[in-house]
Amino acid sequence: MAKGKYRHRTELRERLPEALAALIPKGGRDCGDHEWYKAAEQTWRCYHCAVGVTRTVPWDAQELDARKHEAAAALVRGRVPQRDRHTITSS
Repeated sequence: MAKGKYRHRTELRERLPEALAALIPKGGRDCGDHEWYKAAEQTWRCYHCAVGVTRTVPWDAQELDARKHEAAAALVRGRVPQRDRHTITSS
């Protein structure tokens, strides 16, 4: 785990129900070690702090390709053919 600030807050927000997680805001100051997610078409935000916002891709080309590949693989793993859905839910 990275050693930036606000990691414990992020961990709580990940584990709590959404209504309770909303009561634990992101840190208001720079966490010092941003971990990015794509929030909108051209906006990336830090998981840990409110000031971590950028309009440029925060990753180099190799990291971006790896993340795209990982996302595509997750989509494929998540798909269940229609004919198998009944079997899975009725067992």
